[in-house]
Amino acid sequence: MSENLYLPVRLETNRAEEKNKDETLELINRHTLEPFQSIDDLYVFSGVCSNDRLDSYHTKMDPMTTLRNYAEDLQSGVALLSGHDISKSPYGRSYDGEVLSLQRDEGGTAVRGHWYIMRNTMINGENTDDTIRAIKAGITRDMSVGFGGNDIWYRCSTCNRSLWDSGCNHFPGLEDENDERTFAWIVDAHLREVSTVYKGATPGAQTMPSAYIEKARMYVDQGELSHKKIQRLESAYQVRLDDGKRSFYMPPKQETKEGNVSMKELLDNLRQAIRENKMEKGRIYDILTEEGEPFRQPDDISLRNELGREYTRTEAIRQLKKEAQQGRRYLADMIDDAVSARVRAQGSTFNVDSYRQMLRDSSDIDVIKEEIDAYQRLAKERFVPGRQTEPEKPEPRNEEPEEVRDPVKIDLNENFFEEGVK
Repeated sequence: MSENLYLPVRLETNRAEEKNKDETLELINRHTLEPFQSIDDLYVFSGVCSNDRLDSYHTKMDPMTTLRNYAEDLQSGVALLSGHDISKSPYGRSYDGEVLSLQRDEGGTAVRGHWYIMRNTMINGENTDDTIRAIKAGITRDMSVGFGGNDIWYRCSTCNRSLWDSGCNHFPGLEDENDERTFAWIVDAHLREVSTVYKGATPGAQTMPSAYIEKARMYVDQGELSHKKIQRLESAYQVRLDDGKRSFYMPPKQETKEGNVSMKELLDNLRQAIRENKMEKGRIYDILTEEGEPFRQPDDISLRNELGREYTRTEAIRQLKKEAQQGRRYLADMIDDAVSARVRAQGSTFNVDSYRQMLRDSSDIDVIKEEIDAYQRLAKERFVPGRQTEPEKPEPRNEEPEEVRDPVKIDLNENFFEEGVK
């Protein structure tokens, strides 16, 4: 999961003490191409940026993975931005981070980050001295940490499964089967950046993990959440989950002389609600199914009427499926035989694919058999066994004697090359 998530924090602006100036400068110079010679060129501050306590989004940072990752990320250098605007250049950077044990209140684990800003530098059209003065004056004192990562996941506090596990049907912010409020552990997350923001939040920034919302919407679409739970989740997540399409219509309360709504009145109310598009027919099917009652759809009833009682049993349906598969194989073989018979009779001058598709669309075994017989007869008529050609008759001989010509007499002593034949 690689989404960006934001969590507002309040940071303390503690200056580096005199005795730690050299150590602080050394830590900062690990991130610079040209080392600073004096800490006076920089403004440094620090503060607790995360802990493992329950936040307003019903989440806790896992101290064994996420908080330790945050401390390492801060040591490696995390960008300091304005309003999570990643299109602009950072105006500061973290240079150190550490995991702390909280002693006050309920205790727990926290992460302290340390940042530096270079004095009198124009970044994004603003002078950093103005930003530093705003921080020192307490005008800019709210920040928001951006976190995420490809390995981040949410562990349910009730069942210890992933929130997307098929066996987890709990939602952060709602009570579980033991009436305990469920929350989610954010496991194996990493810091992406830290930003100064207005009132601890950025307008339009995503604060509620989308995994919560996607899971809630999935359960709503499947009709697995009551209206009361949907309303609570919508209030907690600040998002619309129910589009009203699956809402079940409750008829207005009516009382008879006996004090209860009669079945006829209830059915009349339901029919009226369906006609006015206030409820879905499918919702009635869902309710009956949830209660374990078999409900026959119109298509189901039509199918049973067509098959009859004899073929609606499980064993009979299995046999029908087996025979249907055998029938499809037999039909395919018959079509192949018909195509082969026509090729033998007419050659491959016709459109084989079109002819095969015509037979397949027909699916009539008798018609296909007639095609096979017809082309087999045609092939036999065209190709009779044995030699069918007649030998050519010799031309009649001329009995009259041919004219006898005198032979040419040649004198072998004559020179052909000099005088020619005389």
